[in-house]
Amino acid sequence: MAAAKTTKVTTPAIFQQIGKTAPLDLFFGPQLKHFWEAQEQILDETEAYARGWFERRHTAARTALALVRDAAERGGSDPMVTYRAMMDWQMHSAERLNADMEQWLELCARCANCLSRGEIEAGTESLEGMGEITQQARGARHATPV
Repeated sequence: MAAAKTTKVTTPAIFQQIGKTAPLDLFFGPQLKHFWEAQEQILDETEAYARGWFERRHTAARTALALVRDAAERGGSDPMVTYRAMMDWQMHSAERLNADMEQWLELCARCANCLSRGEIEAGTESLEGMGEITQQARGARHATPV
């Protein structure tokens, strides 16, 4: 059996250069923090959407069952009453589907907003940190050697 070939993993040169002038957590810390905050918010938003979706499906199933029971109890004596009840159920079902689509689009918009806002905030935090390091470096250049 041939021996497994090992590959040495090295830090890309750009990160080595960045690490010499500024701590890497200045670049990646804000992004990671905002990423996980966004994940938490997206999970909460998705859970709320799913809860509403399941409530609407339960309502659809319960009202359909009530319609079938009502039609069976009347023995089909008046088909127009059953037809109207079925049309009413279908109308409410279309409203439920419309609510699904509206809430889905709102969910997507809120999640996209959360991610983009997090990216902007993380970038701002990184830039502010770089500004502080730059100011410190400028001040150190003019320091009097001991």
